[in-house]
Amino acid sequence: MVDEGIDSEIAAMSAVAGALNPLEPEQQVRVLRWAADRYGLADLKFANTGARGAAEELDDSRGSGAGGDKPSYSSIDELFESGIAKTNTQKALLAAYWFQVVEGKTGWQSYTLNTALKNLGIGITNITDALATAENQKPVLVMQTSKTGKSRQARKTYKLTAAGVKAVEAMLNGNAD
Repeated sequence: MVDEGIDSEIAAMSAVAGALNPLEPEQQVRVLRWAADRYGLADLKFANTGARGAAEELDDSRGSGAGGDKPSYSSIDELFESGIAKTNTQKALLAAYWFQVVEGKTGWQSYTLNTALKNLGIGITNITDALATAENQKPVLVMQTSKTGKSRQARKTYKLTAAGVKAVEAMLNGNAD
């Protein structure tokens, strides 16, 4: 019945609103992006509505790396030529930034990052440890969104948080710690 479908939809919307209301705007955006990823809506666009300010702020930080005062790079090689990434965690974050912000991927696997880094001659011995360091920082710079397989070596999918994007952009602009 149509009414049952509409009632189910309204109940789901109510549950989502109840879950999001206690969160900060930036957290709400992360949760909604995760849900879009999780339910196969990767091409769903988050508009600059200005609602609560967070969606607009996050959307602005996802540019192509061109425009404004952000440096632009035509390849991942060019991005790494600056030599700004010194630690394994910084290298992982910079590679993640390339895939997520510049190429527009909604998520990426640690394997993908390390393969790209190896192709540049700067592979990381344990990419998962480098990402775990970023995951354990405050604010959190990287979050795991999914895992396929049950072993410790299972393929994990990650994404940079808004704080992670900002941290990499600060690094690119010479403002890193």
